[in-house]
Amino acid sequence: MGRKKKIVIMGLGLHGGGVGAANYFIEKGCGVTITDLKKKEELWGSIRRIKSAGNVRFVLGRHELADFENADLVIKNPAVPSDSVYLETARSHGVPVDSDVGVFFDLVKARTDNIVGITGTKGKSTTSALIQALFRRKFPDTVLCGNIAVSVFDVLGRIIRNTYLVMELSSFQLGDIRDKMFSPRIGVFTSFMEDHLDRYRSMEDYFRDKAVLYEWQRPKDVLVYNRDGVLPGLIRPNSGVKVLTFGMSPDFQGQGAYLKNGVVCMRTEEGTREIVDYDRVRLVGGHNRYNILAAVCAAFSEGVPPEDIADEASCFGGLEHRLEWVGERNGVSFYNDSAATNPAAAQAAIKSFSCPITLIAGGSDKGLVLSEFAADIEERVQRLVLLDGSGTRRFQKETGIGGRIFTDFEAAVRHAFEKTAPRGVVLLSPGFASFGMFENEFHRGGEFKRIVREIIKGE
Repeated sequence: MGRKKKIVIMGLGLHGGGVGAANYFIEKGCGVTITDLKKKEELWGSIRRIKSAGNVRFVLGRHELADFENADLVIKNPAVPSDSVYLETARSHGVPVDSDVGVFFDLVKARTDNIVGITGTKGKSTTSALIQALFRRKFPDTVLCGNIAVSVFDVLGRIIRNTYLVMELSSFQLGDIRDKMFSPRIGVFTSFMEDHLDRYRSMEDYFRDKAVLYEWQRPKDVLVYNRDGVLPGLIRPNSGVKVLTFGMSPDFQGQGAYLKNGVVCMRTEEGTREIVDYDRVRLVGGHNRYNILAAVCAAFSEGVPPEDIADEASCFGGLEHRLEWVGERNGVSFYNDSAATNPAAAQAAIKSFSCPITLIAGGSDKGLVLSEFAADIEERVQRLVLLDGSGTRRFQKETGIGGRIFTDFEAAVRHAFEKTAPRGVVLLSPGFASFGMFENEFHRGGEFKRIVREIIKGE
């Protein structure tokens, strides 16, 4: 009998990727070691989802070099930098390093070529979910996974011959598959702006990872991107790739989607087609117009009927934690935009409302520029409630904007409600990471919804 392969999962994480990878290798009969700098109590939500956890070796609160020297394969969490000393140790001992997405691509490329990859600084989650919804009108078995908190291994059994696979891909995930020289057949690039400078040395490095989305596309593949921002000056499509762009104006060259007199339109080689009156679309916020247009381009590229696109766009309600309407009491509406983990995303949320806004913001620092965020707060926000964190303290120091800082999240939410007049909104759109007070942005959003529901009930 052959020796049992030793797999090291570096970074169990809280979003399901590490769990999915661990369960996959456990089912394959491998010996699995899970190592994470977080401690057991922090990771318990993930640990309890691991099959046969009693047969898995856990190294928590630290890493041990010996694990990386003696493994047969290391699976790194996307959050782990590629130049980690532990990964370098593995490579120096001839141990291959891969990621859950990398292993997944190796497994599914032989089953299907119909892979749709979506990346972007913001908008990728909503766009991914909407693309899946649109594609399911024509291809009912379309699968959604990736950075959208659905482990790739959780959907592996659903992927058969020619299944359409819609994948949200972060820059970290794309960077991890660079050595595979593979890009999805359909690539959608929603936006590109400053972010993750706590991880990347420059915006050029950040874009280099994003560009894996299309870098190895082949003739007749499809690339969709936003023409209103900086992307036209950065993207260099490969020869023979079909390019579709999206933006607000009808004045552009080539094929793509746009708005005209409040109607979503699509221009192709066959001509121009009106798709749906934007007043029928349920998604809140001007930034979601771009997400709609991106999804329309992707759907058109695969022949989804225009009438089906219109019907689905009219009923699609968006994603949890992304400008999600939670409820209303005494004329005050509550919106959960906890996924806004950078200033640009929070600015987009602020600009989505014309009524008085009480903004709950702040959190952990990501080293991003704050001046424009501060300007929009001063112009559009009636009252600011701040959550404690390193980013909050730098925000106040650099901008001079005051505001009470809360270390108790529930007290912050209740204070925001008490200070908001009828016909106003309480908007949780932090503009910063959640670490410190919360496990992640989803934990933060979930707690917000729990508190709001208690407020609505009068508790």
